[in-house]
Amino acid sequence: MLLEVSNDLRTDLRQTLDALVGLRRALRTISDEQTREDVAAAADCLEKLIGLTVSRAAAARILGVSQTALDRWIGKGEIAAMITPTGRREVPLSQVVDLLEAVDRERGKGPLALACVISGRRLRAEQLDTKGLLPTRARNKQPIKGHRLAERRSLAYHRAVAATLDDNAIADARRRLLQWQADGKIDARWASVWQGVLDQPLPRVAKLISSDSQRARELRQSSPFVGLLNEQERRRVMEAVETLAA
Repeated sequence: MLLEVSNDLRTDLRQTLDALVGLRRALRTISDEQTREDVAAAADCLEKLIGLTVSRAAAARILGVSQTALDRWIGKGEIAAMITPTGRREVPLSQVVDLLEAVDRERGKGPLALACVISGRRLRAEQLDTKGLLPTRARNKQPIKGHRLAERRSLAYHRAVAATLDDNAIADARRRLLQWQADGKIDARWASVWQGVLDQPLPRVAKLISSDSQRARELRQSSPFVGLLNEQERRRVMEAVETLAA
């Protein structure tokens, strides 16, 4: 029965994704904690039934462009893609939902909607202030590699997140943390620590996630703030890290 439901959801993928977009919007406006958890659980259930990725053909159709155009943006790194266990190159579900929500706001521009979204995000990413993403002592020394480079990437990413941290980002992090706990994807001890962090005022959370202390580095290894930067912003931050680390 679950397989049949899953297949039906993929057949009506656009309607299901529209429902996911609606649930995401609702999560930003709901103040009651229990209602928020119920809506988040419904969204998570739909995501699990659909799967982690969407085929490029389906993603293109949903976003109102040709697969050729979609593949061109994927090739340029404007849209994320991943290789599935079956060897297929598909678009992460989270990316499709995010882009669909943005495209819906540009519907008046017809087939140019996705192009406008990507162009706008690229422009904002280019204007992103990358100063201070790495600590001063990390510069002008030997090239940073391996584990240290991974730590620097994580630090830079979280400092970029901290610069624009708001209640919506906290809500997304809470939802992701709850999902990880339900799926057993995070150690209970770190889940408890993160719950305490997310209960702090915004300035305190921003300071905690962007610190270069050993404790903060350990904390970021299980961070629920993953996926909060769009692909253009993420690429901009990673390019800045590579430049400074070299």
